[in-house]
Amino acid sequence: MKAAAARHTGLPFVPQPAPDELLGSWLLRLAQLYGLGLRTLLGRLGALQARDAHLPHWFSIDGSTVNLDALSAAARLSRADLQAMTPLGCRPRWPAELGACERCLAAAAEAGQPITWRRTWMNPLATACGIHGTWLKPVAARTLASIRHGGDFGGVVQRLAMAPQPDDEPAWVSDALWLQDLCTARADADPPWGRTRLQDLIRIVDETAREETRQASVQSVVLELGNSERAGLSLSIQLRHRQWVMGSVGRVLRWPSEERVGCPPWSTASIKRLAMMRDWPQGALAWICPPAAELVRQQEALRQEFSISPRYFKSCASLFSSIQ
Repeated sequence: MKAAAARHTGLPFVPQPAPDELLGSWLLRLAQLYGLGLRTLLGRLGALQARDAHLPHWFSIDGSTVNLDALSAAARLSRADLQAMTPLGCRPRWPAELGACERCLAAAAEAGQPITWRRTWMNPLATACGIHGTWLKPVAARTLASIRHGGDFGGVVQRLAMAPQPDDEPAWVSDALWLQDLCTARADADPPWGRTRLQDLIRIVDETAREETRQASVQSVVLELGNSERAGLSLSIQLRHRQWVMGSVGRVLRWPSEERVGCPPWSTASIKRLAMMRDWPQGALAWICPPAAELVRQQEALRQEFSISPRYFKSCASLFSSIQ
């Protein structure tokens, strides 16, 4: 495999990736340019990990499924640049619906530019367009799986044009976009309570969403954040519900409790449950749910007074029962 990559002198022409373009989207355009199927192109470039290796759908291609060094040599793009185009890992499968911005795709088509797929859109927590400030429109994962050539993106543009645009107040989109920017970064987040590891932030989003909503059509997924870090959470398989969740949770995490317009107060059960999240980053619980943080403080006072004794557990039981 390395020998095949070394013998390749480089493609005569390589289209430059668009900003935030997904690796698989760029590979589809490259294959179409040379009149080849995607697997055939990768095989001739020596970029397949093995001759008989299974090649996933184009939107799942990353460094574990193609040889980025061989691809770098053939395309004369740095390995780091190619790595930055790979999608976030989502296991065991993508939600039934992901999102795409109709206006971004339509603008490229109208300008006569190649239609490309953004890497950001492959994150299940992406619900709004950072360029236009509007909700993304749903695209079924099976529709993405049916794409075989770069020219097939035109059909997706037509489908999105016919889909209705959700009519929510701009503030909810803004809050969802704020949270999306934190959760889709490849670095630690900086929410109002202080620096927080990305996997901890996603865990907080998951726990807060559980208190904010109840939905039957959810699936448990593990997001592979890179650097061997993972975060598990429950997500709705429908984009529209994820948009609502990201907007409502974003409003909780973004604004202090007195400024969360439209957010219902925490229920007694939610306060008690959130108070069990003792290992949250410093200050997070106090920002998100002040009553739960106060409950934790009172529990700590009882622990210091009674240690681990029957009197402590009895006092804690009375404390919880007093929350109304």
